[in-house]
Amino acid sequence: MQITRQRIITILKEKKQATVDELADVVGLTQMAVRHHLNVLQADNFVTSITLRQQQGPGRPSQIYKLTETADTLFPSDYYTLTDYLIDELISRVGKAEVANIFQRIAKRLVEDAPPKNEQLPFEEQLAELVKFLNKKGFVSDWETQNGAYLLYAYSCPYRRVAKEHPMVCVIDREIINKMLCNTSVLVSSLATNDEYCVYRLVQNSAQVGTP
Repeated sequence: MQITRQRIITILKEKKQATVDELADVVGLTQMAVRHHLNVLQADNFVTSITLRQQQGPGRPSQIYKLTETADTLFPSDYYTLTDYLIDELISRVGKAEVANIFQRIAKRLVEDAPPKNEQLPFEEQLAELVKFLNKKGFVSDWETQNGAYLLYAYSCPYRRVAKEHPMVCVIDREIINKMLCNTSVLVSSLATNDEYCVYRLVQNSAQVGTP
């Protein structure tokens, strides 16, 4: 982000809100220049404004600027380290097997809003629905056929950094596949083990074999 806009964002974070005059004084620019930067930030949904009317005397109403919730994404966060600590603490207290069971239960909750399996559809249409749902959940996924086998690719995963330390998180992927597509999937490669991306080889259920 442009340096002046970063400065404006930081000021609004510290002060909670500010007028154009106040921002201009701090960043050392004219009011017109500050308004230009604020317009860009508003267009990007990082800043919003409210009109504060003068209670007495002439003059234009003042605009008060403040950050939107979207602007929180511009500030550093370290959820992954915190998550690692939490998982390590759980393992030390209840054991690895129980933590794996916890992730299994979390996975089942996460896929509650997944569309139900529809075995009346051709397998490839079911697979397309699975990819659509995964991408909605923050994955970057796709599929192809190779030597007669169906391969599901996850080029990126919202849990990939946690999975590198705790591969049991990958149960979430399997739970989604099981609910929406088939009960048998073989993990061929994994982001969790530093492969370039995750690949699942999908085995059709008997009722699905032979569908076009």
